[in-house]
Amino acid sequence: MTGSERSGLPQGTAGWAKALLTQQLPALARTAQGISECAGDEDTSGTDLAALILRDAGMTTRVLRLASSRLHNPHGQRIRTVSRAVALLGFDVVREIALGIAVLDVLGGRHAGCAQAAAEAARALRTAVQARALAESAGIDAPEEVFIAALLQDLGHLAFWSVVPQWLPAWRQDAAQPPLQAAQRVRTDIGLDLDDLSFVLNAALRLSPLLAGDADAPGRIAATFARRWVDALEPGGRRDDFDTALAEAAEAFGLDAATLREQVAAQARQGDTLVDELFDPAVRALLPVPRRLDEPGQDGAAAPARADAALGLDVLRDLAELQASGRPDPGVALSMVMEGLQRAAGFDRVAFALLSPDRTELRLRSALAAHRQPLAAPFPMPLRDCGRLLELLAQPRVQHLGATTPDTGRWLHRLGAREALLGPLVVDGRVLGLLHADRAVSGEAIDHDARTLFALLLQQANLALGHVK
Repeated sequence: MTGSERSGLPQGTAGWAKALLTQQLPALARTAQGISECAGDEDTSGTDLAALILRDAGMTTRVLRLASSRLHNPHGQRIRTVSRAVALLGFDVVREIALGIAVLDVLGGRHAGCAQAAAEAARALRTAVQARALAESAGIDAPEEVFIAALLQDLGHLAFWSVVPQWLPAWRQDAAQPPLQAAQRVRTDIGLDLDDLSFVLNAALRLSPLLAGDADAPGRIAATFARRWVDALEPGGRRDDFDTALAEAAEAFGLDAATLREQVAAQARQGDTLVDELFDPAVRALLPVPRRLDEPGQDGAAAPARADAALGLDVLRDLAELQASGRPDPGVALSMVMEGLQRAAGFDRVAFALLSPDRTELRLRSALAAHRQPLAAPFPMPLRDCGRLLELLAQPRVQHLGATTPDTGRWLHRLGAREALLGPLVVDGRVLGLLHADRAVSGEAIDHDARTLFALLLQQANLALGHVK
């Protein structure tokens, strides 16, 4: 980021807090405080809460949809009014639903045009679901208050990314990263610690009594453990971090670790359900997809990527036979290449993109992704946003991109990867596009064997494209 870009931004934690408190957060504060003020006499609070929700037609619709979902209404009772929702589910449940929707609307990127804002909101919702379940298992009073505290504990992250389209338009269309990686980017590029910002904003707004109170309160501790679990299950998260946090939580609250693990897996599914219910499909497609504890072959982390030399030879042999057939199908050959990169070379995500006819943008033609992790990038991608990418592709060799590669870090960031291999797709000496492969899910380094197999399969892809008329 240039000095002139920095100069136009708020400065330091205090500067960002002031800007957010005056521009972005008042709407959330009014809504959240209104919801909180409804608490009182049970009959009155329910009526007041229903009236508050009914002021906003969009919130009303989504509250009713969530109240009727299996997440909150497993018996399938008919709910068509907010008053009925309060009567059946209870004031506290409807309050947490309403507050979750308010956070999403104001800070979650629903209308902000920033994938990272949506990713932060999804993290907050998943954390809140885990925290409430932990509070219930541990016998902590008012688990709904724990839900709200967990939802808002990273308010600085939510608020910062909600204003990125305004303050940092160059970041607007970047693909979402796991929140810890995104926070490091903010710390490195503009010198702002989002955790510090969260503390200042929560102290100023006092939206959660639990966050404003004792840091060692059981509810606060539960919210912290829940966030550690959610972060460890993000793409690139570490199994060791998850296992450590799980063991510490079990010891802190006197729970059985194996039972708690099962609970976390079940609540992860509940969190996914909540995100699916609250986010538009177009927004969900841009989010990093957390790993599941109960998926085959996964135990809190993606299985390490490993190249399979024997399978690689089989794929190369099949491709050679296809080429020798006299009438090879380019589509079949490219599919075999991509499958070979994923299964034999051990890459988590593989993408095949072509240049537009006017050579101004890259268009995604095909992609494969392991572990439910999408290739979340804003395709078609203008070449002007890709630095020296086209210049690098003009070189007849595989490019191994990393964080220190000049002018290509933006490509990695937009695709949510720390490193990747890129290879030019060339026909008659003209670059038509690229082949991309990374291990963004497992976090494993790309080794020599994987690079070698990538180069051989890239050669086969170019041979296949040579048959396209």
